[in-house]
Amino acid sequence: MQHGAVEFVVIGFSGTQIDPALAPALREQIERGTIRIIDLLFLQKNADGSVRSFEIDEIEPTHAHAAFSGIAQSMDGLIAPEDVIEISNEMPAGTTVLVILFEHVWLRDLRAAVERSGGQLMLDERIPGEVVDAVADAAMRAS
Repeated sequence: MQHGAVEFVVIGFSGTQIDPALAPALREQIERGTIRIIDLLFLQKNADGSVRSFEIDEIEPTHAHAAFSGIAQSMDGLIAPEDVIEISNEMPAGTTVLVILFEHVWLRDLRAAVERSGGQLMLDERIPGEVVDAVADAAMRAS
């Protein structure tokens, strides 16, 4: 099976909790067929700088566990230990992050069409929403 582009997103939270209200937003995109969650990984950096990584099935049965349970279709090997180390090094003490690896499902058909037409993808780059917002705001102020 061919895949669409896979994106790696890291979302940070102060403290040790991840708001379970994020899960319905992810589920909505899954149900729309826009994305497929390949993997979820949680990292916590304690005040002493030690880091703990864990998967959804390692979370104590809480509201957060129930909210995120079952939304990832695990594909081991795409979040590398080096990625975890790099993210951990950037995390402030006393924070928790959610690493989400997801496939852009809508790109599967486009990729197949490009390949059938003899084309090839020349560049795949993501521009963060915050950058787009800043440019749009600057353009509005300039006009």
